[in-house]
Amino acid sequence: MAGLWRNDEGTREGKYLVKRRDGTIPPWAWFVLGEGDPAAPAALRAYADAAAQCGMDPKYVADVRQLATEWQTGQIIGAIPIGDPDAGRHRTDDPATVGEMRRGPVRPVAIADLHRMADDGCPHVAEVC
Repeated sequence: MAGLWRNDEGTREGKYLVKRRDGTIPPWAWFVLGEGDPAAPAALRAYADAAAQCGMDPKYVADVRQLATEWQTGQIIGAIPIGDPDAGRHRTDDPATVGEMRRGPVRPVAIADLHRMADDGCPHVAEVC
């Protein structure tokens, strides 16, 4: 399989289920990165740059940059195998998890919320709007 799982007819719900610590599922789309993904450190650095431009907390921005460094140098898990995020399916789906993914979040993000964020000075949200 090439491409994102959400673009494949059989896996429109995507590859991962993202869940908060309180058990709720965010109402927006997500993209999961992991330490084994060779492109992840660069993606985290780009995200940190955008977060800084949006005026996010400097400690948060610094922590994201530090995480990118840790992932690139293997400081978190150590010598882990390099992942293959663009690989095809190789695990058996858990029906309960897939069912939860298909039900989705409680409410979609309102376009008005995105416009409010853009009005608050985040230029990257403005690009989406």
